[in-house]
Amino acid sequence: MNTNMMRTKRIFFWATLLLCPIARAQSPSAQTEVDPSAVTQTATPSSEVTPAASNNPAPSTVAAQPVDLTPSTVSAQAPVSAQAPVSAPPAAPAVSLDEERRFTTMVVADRPMSAASSLTVREQDLRLRPIQRVSDLLRVAPGLITVQHAGGGKANQYLLRGFDADHGTDVALTLDGIPINMVSHAHGQGYADTNFIIPELIERIEVFKGPYFAELGDFATAGAINLVTKSALPQAMVSVQGGMYNTLRTTVAAGPSFGKIRTLIMAEGSYADGPFDNPERYKKYNLFAKLTYDLSARSSVSLAVSSYGGDWFASGQIPAREVDAGRLGFFGFLDPTEGGSSARQNVYLAYQLRDDKNELHALAYLSRYQLRLYSNFTLFARDPVHGDGIEQQDERYLAGLRASYRRRLRFRWLSFDTSVGISARFDDIENGLYQQQNRERLATTAEHQIRETSLALFAKEEISFAQWARLIVGLRADYFLFDVLDRAEDLSSLGNAQGGVRGAMQISPKATLVVSPHKSTDLFVNFGRGFHSNDARGVVRAQDPVTPLAAALGYELGVRTRLFDRLDLAASFWGLSLDSELVWVGDEGVTEESTATRRLGFELEGRLKILSWLFADLDLTVNDARFTHNAGNANAVALAPRLTIAAGLSVATPFGLRGSLRFTGIGSRPATEDEFLTAQGAYLLDGFVGYRWRFVELGLSIENLTNSRYRSAQFATTSRLQSDPVTSAPPPSGACPSGTRTQVSDDGNFAGCEDVHFTPGSPISVQGRLTLYF
Repeated sequence: MNTNMMRTKRIFFWATLLLCPIARAQSPSAQTEVDPSAVTQTATPSSEVTPAASNNPAPSTVAAQPVDLTPSTVSAQAPVSAQAPVSAPPAAPAVSLDEERRFTTMVVADRPMSAASSLTVREQDLRLRPIQRVSDLLRVAPGLITVQHAGGGKANQYLLRGFDADHGTDVALTLDGIPINMVSHAHGQGYADTNFIIPELIERIEVFKGPYFAELGDFATAGAINLVTKSALPQAMVSVQGGMYNTLRTTVAAGPSFGKIRTLIMAEGSYADGPFDNPERYKKYNLFAKLTYDLSARSSVSLAVSSYGGDWFASGQIPAREVDAGRLGFFGFLDPTEGGSSARQNVYLAYQLRDDKNELHALAYLSRYQLRLYSNFTLFARDPVHGDGIEQQDERYLAGLRASYRRRLRFRWLSFDTSVGISARFDDIENGLYQQQNRERLATTAEHQIRETSLALFAKEEISFAQWARLIVGLRADYFLFDVLDRAEDLSSLGNAQGGVRGAMQISPKATLVVSPHKSTDLFVNFGRGFHSNDARGVVRAQDPVTPLAAALGYELGVRTRLFDRLDLAASFWGLSLDSELVWVGDEGVTEESTATRRLGFELEGRLKILSWLFADLDLTVNDARFTHNAGNANAVALAPRLTIAAGLSVATPFGLRGSLRFTGIGSRPATEDEFLTAQGAYLLDGFVGYRWRFVELGLSIENLTNSRYRSAQFATTSRLQSDPVTSAPPPSGACPSGTRTQVSDDGNFAGCEDVHFTPGSPISVQGRLTLYF
């Protein structure tokens, strides 16, 4: 029997040796080419050869990337998912060739993907899109829709993979690894305000969908996006942009290098009124500075600081019934004092070390954040005299660190890629909710001091059995400690405490299998457990506490292929189950925990190189979100997107002309669980053209080319106008018009009309831009 076992082992060994060369010949890593689209301005004076590059016939180098603590799935192989996309054309030369070489490095292949729906968008793609604000950057993620409501200074609303993630509850956003999402925020859990980011800073955008990545934790259920900043600039620049609705924006930047020291300094100032009858008067400034010191050819340390401030007015969310009746203009308002102010300052220190077998990344950060937000969601439903205006205040310090170590080894035909990491975050928060009129406080509803701590560690092992098969397994452990002090606690009775201390832990296993049956095709099978944390105030309260960590279980089957060296295609079928859902409560202007849900979806992504200067792209998503505990009876998840589409034609010529024509759409979706109210869909066409001649660049962008009238953010809200009956039992006949619902309070009185409230989308907007390079 031992002889048979030895014979079997020998046969397996020799068969593997014979099959590996065949697999290598069929593997995309053997076909990897240097693509001009893979040029990235990393401003790295030195480079290194990775194992992936060393397997290629031709010598190649990969730049030492900026500190990046997002998921890395590098193996000794480079499948088709690692090749540079055909849709990323080379940028027009900005400087002389000799000068350009000092700031660019050829990248032969990106890190191989571990999911069909993951991708990296580089600066060359971004230059072909009409980008005027950070939300435009985020829209490059297939299936991600961003909408604005309550003024330009408020965080966007994010819709992704069947989630209306509100302001970020199920989408994790980071900048160079620094968390943007705010835990236990005054306005909503996971509130992610990206207004402190200057769009011109961004070198690339890394997109991850689903809870399959051991490096990602809180909020990364629907997905995660990491914005990576540049380290230097080849030229200084001054840019002035302006156009309709009293819009003016100025950006200045410089990035001189001094031997081993690279610097980047950028500033932004802007003002805009928007198309609203109540002008936004949105004023903001942004400052950013970054210094990178190359300790050696393989290691560097970076120090960055930034500061942001902004204030604005808003038209709020207006009731559709008043607009339909002609009593309120489409861009009108009912409370002219809505709006707010926000500020954030950051400082972070990052270190990276890379050699042929090892990588070490470390990041430490400290941020200060402030927000005052004035809103009136329900108008006069609760207070018929002063109105239902509220003030939400949030002031906090957040600090944290992240570190990861990666080791690559080979044993015969096997490759092992091991990663381990830790992270910690601490938020010291003061937030409150107040009743207000004309931005003057009338009463205190709630005041809390919150100290929230989270600790995490993860381990991931990637095993490459051959260049056509990879297995990735991971395990993540997260611990949260919630500590809440209720400054307005009711001491007259027991059993209703709103403060306290509570801890919670989450274990999240992950697994991915990648098979490359052909040199042009990768197949992906993904499984993972993730979570989003809930607001600490709901977690510790004595009555009806919410789940501290809402678990999510995700699974996905996908394929990514490259055809004829000019067409990239990716498709995936996915599902996700969430233990508890956060849903919008319009009459309170807050979100609350609901029951479990399940989501199913399909995604299609295409990139086509039509000619050497003409490119096309298409992203299509179809989703279905349902509550599982009420199947067949009012089980729709309100505001969950069901259909999104984004498509475009892009032009990039060698003589400096670039441009694009882009189509974006979102289908109608339920505004209530029983689908009585519907949030209307919208389909928009945008255009952009730019031309650079020597040191001068001109640009023109047009948003909403067809001047379509559409609703941006939409919510089902029960509200009462000042002219409506104050109290009436039973409610008067005809109190609410057709298409809305009459709501009755617990005491049987008229509470208001449930209707769709919306923020109008921007009509046609023409903006011009002049940029000078030095």
